[in-house]
Amino acid sequence: MSKRQKVVRRVVVIAAGACLAGAGPLSAQTPVGSVATMQRASRADLAARVTQLEQQVASGALKGKSAEQANREIAEIKTRLLAGDFQVGDRFVITARMDSVRADTASVRDSLKVTVLNLPDITIAGVLRSELDERINAHVARYVRNVTVRTSVLTRVAILGAVARPGFYYAPPDRPVSDMVMLAGGPVQNANLNEFEVYRARARMLSAKESRNAVRNGTTLEQLDIRSGDEFRIPQKRKINWQLVIQLVFILSSLLFALINFLKWYYDRQE
Repeated sequence: MSKRQKVVRRVVVIAAGACLAGAGPLSAQTPVGSVATMQRASRADLAARVTQLEQQVASGALKGKSAEQANREIAEIKTRLLAGDFQVGDRFVITARMDSVRADTASVRDSLKVTVLNLPDITIAGVLRSELDERINAHVARYVRNVTVRTSVLTRVAILGAVARPGFYYAPPDRPVSDMVMLAGGPVQNANLNEFEVYRARARMLSAKESRNAVRNGTTLEQLDIRSGDEFRIPQKRKINWQLVIQLVFILSSLLFALINFLKWYYDRQE
């Protein structure tokens, strides 16, 4: 082996060792991609995710904020596995294929019951989004033959702030977040579309900086894990009230002029 080959081999070995040394702590501290944010995750995937996170927390692989985040995710997944993904007020589009194609929208009512194709009610308590098609098809098959049903869950979001018609709106999860403002009638004058934020139960889920990136990249509601009940808050641009500024300048100038005259009078009197 020549001297040059030895040098090259030594450099490769050192580089490989450095990569392996750096990869160890990183893999120990950083949890793998979250399945909890995948709204269509199966029950098996969610259960596997819980087991994985519990093992990481128990072994000490996750510490500090990473451990706290993992514990919150574990609790959230367990709630989903027990209660399901649906709540009163949710809606989903039903497409039934028989002799022809028929589409309808079902709303989740009290006791988490829905009406499908004018058939007797069915409850979807404890049902995940990934299980909805199977549950609906099994229910329909009890009453009608040769019918295939597909569902598309809608996301109910509140669009508030500088929009023409603030309120709650339903949108498909694959709709870009940039379209949310148009659902509420479009922006009003001085609306700052580059600074909107998303909140969930008073907790900010998407900052202004993250929203700008989401709009730029055409990110969808589902990709951002936007859920029913989340709030889009559209702020207004900060506008300077020049009339008020002029008034304040005039008042301050008058006070300064009065102070100067008072001091001049006072010192003249002392002399």
